[in-house]
Amino acid sequence: MKKITLGLAAFAIAGGLMAQENRFSAGLELGLPMGDFGDVYGIGFGATLGFELPVGDNLGFMAQAGYISFTGKDMSVGPVSVKADAAGMIPVQVGLKYYFTDNQEGFYAGLLTGLHMQSVKEVSVVGTSVEETSKMKSNFGVAPLVGYIIGENIDISLRYQMIFAKGAKATSTGVEETTVTNSYLGLRLAYMFGGR
Repeated sequence: MKKITLGLAAFAIAGGLMAQENRFSAGLELGLPMGDFGDVYGIGFGATLGFELPVGDNLGFMAQAGYISFTGKDMSVGPVSVKADAAGMIPVQVGLKYYFTDNQEGFYAGLLTGLHMQSVKEVSVVGTSVEETSKMKSNFGVAPLVGYIIGENIDISLRYQMIFAKGAKATSTGVEETTVTNSYLGLRLAYMFGGR
C-alpha cells in the first residue's frame, strides 16, 4: 500500500511540475559585494537554474539553485599584503514573487530564502607542520528582490542578498566568535521556458 501511495504522490507531483503555467529558467548572475564582504572579494559571476509555480492570480512560488564565484582582492594587513582566494558559492533558495499586474507578467517584488554553501579552507598546526583542509559550510541567507518580465521569456531581477555567517572578532580579551552579514547585490538575467 505504501508503494502505491508513494507512486501516486510522485505521479501527482510530476503532473504538477509539467502543468502549462509552471516555468523553468536558466540565468546568468552578476554579484557586486558590499560592506566588509566587498573589502575581501571582488565581482562575482555565475549561473542559476530556476522554477516558478503560480499559486494565485498575482503570486508565484519560486526555487533557484546555481553557482557564483567571487574574485579575491589584495588586502594589506599591517606591512604584509595578502591576496584572498576566490570564493565559490552554491545558493539554493526558495521564495515568493508578487506580480503587480498579472501572474508572470511585468513588474514584481519578492523574497528568497535558503542556504549559501561554500568551501572554506581551514588551517591547523599539527606538531611542527601546518595542514590545510577544505570544509563545506552552509550559511542561511535572505534576499528581497525586484524584477521585470520582458515580453514572455526574459526575466531580469535585482536582489539584495544577505548571508549570515560565523566570523571572528578581536576583543580586549582575545578573539570571540560572532555572526557577520556578508551581502552583495545580485543581478540575474534569465530566459524562461514554457508557456504561461
